[in-house]
Amino acid sequence: MQVKFYDSDSSLKPYVLMFAYAELSAEELSKTKFLPDNATSLTLFLNTDASVTDYFTGNTVDFRIAFAGQHSVPVCYTPGENIRIINVDFFPWGAYSVFGLEQSALYNVTSDATQLFPDLKDFMPELTSHLYDEDYCMRVIEKFLLKELQKMRRPTDERIIRACREITENRGNIQIRELCKTVGMSHSGLTRYFAEMIGVTPKIFGRVARFTAVQQFLGENPGAGWTDIIHQFDYFDQNHFIREFKQFTGAVPKDRRQWEALFDPLKKAMEEGFATDAEQMRRYRDASLYQILHYIQRNG
Repeated sequence: MQVKFYDSDSSLKPYVLMFAYAELSAEELSKTKFLPDNATSLTLFLNTDASVTDYFTGNTVDFRIAFAGQHSVPVCYTPGENIRIINVDFFPWGAYSVFGLEQSALYNVTSDATQLFPDLKDFMPELTSHLYDEDYCMRVIEKFLLKELQKMRRPTDERIIRACREITENRGNIQIRELCKTVGMSHSGLTRYFAEMIGVTPKIFGRVARFTAVQQFLGENPGAGWTDIIHQFDYFDQNHFIREFKQFTGAVPKDRRQWEALFDPLKKAMEEGFATDAEQMRRYRDASLYQILHYIQRNG
């Protein structure tokens, strides 16, 4: 596994969480589950004939550039060869802000980005002629995003951004009625505009935020037990947590060794020889590419 991070243009920083290049072997990718993380992503495949198939759905992604919307189910790709990618992770509101495209129709969907964003086709000849040069391709993608941002088709509602932050800071444990008061919106208005800008309802966003917080907690507290998780994160009972776990990972945590491997990605990364500075590690933890390090057996 090889990972390289890039700094984005300052104009993109409010919307783009991370630019990164990653090179994964077919074996690494086939053992990786990408879990829900309240982010969306744009992925450029640098392989000449890249193609990956989702183990769970059987859907094949064979586009040069793919856009993945918000998701609440895991994805596990089976590739035919080693994969080289440029990955752009957006803040929850970032894709809407940059592209002006309603996100709700993209829920749990990975799409051909050139169909979603037609102007991207203008950049394809330049990209396909430089697939060997990831630095060059990253800058081309950045140029495309800056061009899209300049259009500013729709204003970003700051109340929705605040709602996202409130949910995340409260680890998903916030009542919608309280959230409505905090951001000054009606229940129907918040639900409608939140889904349009983010891609999911506040309730689903909160469930994913809580589960993401559980991942971080268990990564930092590997000795924690079921009771710790239930009380720390306000799950109703053990069965409630198991149901959430199954939806978000596709596995049942009946073998502690299996689910602990899921929640200890940084240790796994170090064992695999991944080295980076503290700031890069923080960004890596915060971004969906972080899920590359979540090694789980397919049978859970």
